[in-house]
Amino acid sequence: MSVVDNLLRLHRRECDERRRFAAELESLTERLRADAGRVQAEMETGGGGMAETWAERCQRLERSVADLDGQVAAARAALAAAEEQLKLYERAVTVRAGGAALSGRRLARRFR
Repeated sequence: MSVVDNLLRLHRRECDERRRFAAELESLTERLRADAGRVQAEMETGGGGMAETWAERCQRLERSVADLDGQVAAARAALAAAEEQLKLYERAVTVRAGGAALSGRRLARRFR
């Protein structure tokens, strides 16, 4: 296995890991949004002394969601960059394989 093949495998693995990471962040964001919705509903139906506690919790959840939204955007950007890098290595392997086939044909013609 050549160096280019190893780099190709490495970049494929990196893309897979970045996809999983972005998906996990998105899943966590959705869970926190759902929690914030439930807290908001509890706050509206609850009342009394708990309203401040519910409001604080809701604000914390909303801040966490906003932070995670930024992390998701960064993870997507990193994934896009990793996928572009992977495309470069895939092209290099394709060109390399095409060049080797071309060289083989030239050799075959030479020795006829």
